[in-house]
Amino acid sequence: MIDSDHRPLLAIDTSSSQAGIALYDGHRLSVRSWPAARTHTTTLLAEIHHLLERADITPRELAAVAIATGPGTFTGLRVGFGVAKGLHLVTSVPLIGVSTLEAAALPFAICGSAIVAAVTAGRGRLVWAHYRPENEGLVETRPPRNGTVIELVSELAVERTIIVIGEFDDEQADQLTRADGIFVPARALRYRQPAAVAEIGWRRLNAGHTDDATAIEPTYLSR
Repeated sequence: MIDSDHRPLLAIDTSSSQAGIALYDGHRLSVRSWPAARTHTTTLLAEIHHLLERADITPRELAAVAIATGPGTFTGLRVGFGVAKGLHLVTSVPLIGVSTLEAAALPFAICGSAIVAAVTAGRGRLVWAHYRPENEGLVETRPPRNGTVIELVSELAVERTIIVIGEFDDEQADQLTRADGIFVPARALRYRQPAAVAEIGWRRLNAGHTDDATAIEPTYLSR
């Protein structure tokens, strides 16, 4: 059992083949991340059970559940939302939706540069959105767009320096880095972190911002 003033938030991210969960109370953080591929259904509940068991808490002791809303894969998001909404129905725990792209960009906000966060949409295409750092967080300056790497590079031609992050392949990364002013971190650093979903969710929870469980919906990748 835990003190009611220190209840943690559970973050769930099943937007892509790299799944992850986190438990966060504003001070202490526990994270699990794994390559789920097409095994979200069989692994997610087991991973959550393990994380809660290690923390010695039950689902009813959670402060909220933050769920990555996409854009992402149909199967992954469907499983993640099913678990998140199931926890809400059983425990009445609040739900908080977090953009997958915002979560990907958050760890780089400290750099002070403009950021583009992207996810692979298949067939050589990406979905990306633009962000700028503000007050230790991010402001979306351009909404998500689906296009090719060439289109993204062309769109960024007017920027002086910009960080582009996300789960895209090495060929796409090479195309981006050949353009002036575009910085692409190493592959391992581009992976989205469950802790970022937890941090955004925690900030919104403490600001009193939660979502209607009947209205919150995933954003699937369109090809």
